[in-house]
Amino acid sequence: MERFFMSELLFYRQPVALNRERHRNLKFSSSARFRFSREVNSVPVTGIEFFEASRDLPILFSRSESDQYSPLVLLSLRNNSHTLVDDEGNWSGNYVPAFIRRYPFAMTDNQTVCFDEHSEQFSEDTGEPLFSDEGENTKTLNNIIQFLHQFDGAFKRTREFCEQVQKAELFKPFNIQVLAGDNKPVRLEGLYTIDEARLLNVDQAQVMEWFKSGQLAWIYAHLHSLGALKQLSKRQALQNAEEEAETSTVN
Repeated sequence: MERFFMSELLFYRQPVALNRERHRNLKFSSSARFRFSREVNSVPVTGIEFFEASRDLPILFSRSESDQYSPLVLLSLRNNSHTLVDDEGNWSGNYVPAFIRRYPFAMTDNQTVCFDEHSEQFSEDTGEPLFSDEGENTKTLNNIIQFLHQFDGAFKRTREFCEQVQKAELFKPFNIQVLAGDNKPVRLEGLYTIDEARLLNVDQAQVMEWFKSGQLAWIYAHLHSLGALKQLSKRQALQNAEEEAETSTVN
């Protein structure tokens, strides 16, 4: 069985490999609606995205059972939901993570293109063809494949970066209690940040390597992003107030 780079596909319900014979007549309609992502509170993010994401999304790191660290953007202080998309699927934040933008497509570790058959963006009647009458890739499909290659390349570089940071022993637990703007505490546990103080003791050759590759800036973009927790706190408080108002109206 083919494996995906990401251990979880989150909102992909029926991922299948794209086949030029079986899916010869398949058409795809692009969309800027992201309602499908509403049932998660975080998604993976790559290092090259840190700059844009840090403007309004906290970037933290998770640790797998196999002791691998991976960056993620926190979309909400509530479990299994976020409010960055409205009922129409419009995104209200400044940056949409590439992990979300690539949906409903994905790529396995052997470069096989897959898609979510459950997505309403596919049809044999409307949309842009993925294959020509001769069975060749259309420009639409080639553009999708190019984006997937860029995403997976960025993911590989990010994974290597995390391995270097782990080797330098820079990760530290980030377990804090945040007030959701209405004095309701939210406990964040099981997450990690990069220790800026320990960074000063890292071997100069490693720091210079990170500087030349641009990855030193990733570290500071990550640290800068922690200030965005205040925005999430305010957003959570607003959501709580709206829900309390709706409950009061019903009662």
